[in-house]
Amino acid sequence: MQENEFAISICVPSFKKNDDVVYYQLMQVFLSPQNNQRCSFSVDYRYSHLKLLHESLSTLKASLPKFPPSNWWRSTNDNEELIEERRKQLDCFFKNLFQCQGVCKSLIMKNFILKSQCLYLKKVDKQQRDILKKERKAQAVPPLNKQKSKSQLTTPICGPAEDPIEDPRERSRSWEFKLTQKKSQQVSERDPKQLSNLNFGGVPIFKGILLRFK
Repeated sequence: MQENEFAISICVPSFKKNDDVVYYQLMQVFLSPQNNQRCSFSVDYRYSHLKLLHESLSTLKASLPKFPPSNWWRSTNDNEELIEERRKQLDCFFKNLFQCQGVCKSLIMKNFILKSQCLYLKKVDKQQRDILKKERKAQAVPPLNKQKSKSQLTTPICGPAEDPIEDPRERSRSWEFKLTQKKSQQVSERDPKQLSNLNFGGVPIFKGILLRFK
């Protein structure tokens, strides 16, 4: 692969602020002059990192564009107008940087682009792992409403001592009433010569005793 196979351009379209730290988005575009194939990716850098790049490029025997200076007497990150002004200056710096002879072919610039690609791939890999982690967590833990619905469907099994029948009309259908009714039927089917119980004045007595009083 030849060194001049791809035309490289860098711009700074936006910035983002995280607490007191400002990150500038560097959009790197690679264009193939043979088939007009375009490839681009973006990486976030702080101003201090870009300043180190400029100091490294200053060691080359090339005329570099003007780099935005540091503000020692005021904080740039506290004022969004100053941040936007610095973004425009960085955008102008990188757009004119590759017009300088020897910058594109320098080892410093190649290492910077390679490092940017590695940072971008790490960011994409982290995003994919976070998505997979969320999907596995959603599949492993069932929703709370489903657990409640299952518990509501299970009804306790009542034993003989926990018969929930309270209505006397329903009592005749219970197993206790059927059992006593069956016993009374067995007693009535016995030999009529045997003594049977009678109810006299609300007091149970025997039939034989009444015959003696006649």
